[in-house]
Amino acid sequence: MYDVVALGELLIDFTPFGSSERGNQLFEQNPGGAPANVLAAISKLGKKGAFIGMVGQDQFGSFLREVLAENGIEVSGLKFSKTYQTTLAFVHLDQ
Repeated sequence: MYDVVALGELLIDFTPFGSSERGNQLFEQNPGGAPANVLAAISKLGKKGAFIGMVGQDQFGSFLREVLAENGIEVSGLKFSKTYQTTLAFVHLDQ
C-alpha cells in the first residue's frame, strides 16, 4: 500500500552549472516533473510513494529510474518506450 501514487511527466531538466574555460555555460542533468517532485518530498517525510509513467528507453530514462529508486519511490509503474525519447528541458535562470 502506498500513501501517494503519482502519474504524469518525468523529464530531465538541464540546469546551469558554471562556465567552461571558454566562457560557455555548462549544464547539469537533474530529474524534473511535478509528480516526481511531490513523490521525492513525501519520501523525505517518511511516506511511501509510487510513480506511474513512461520515459524513453535511453540513458536519460535509465537515470530517472535510478534516481526515483534511490529516493525510495516505487518504480514498477515506470515503463520504457522504444518509440519515444525521454523529454529534455533546458532551464534558463535570470540573474
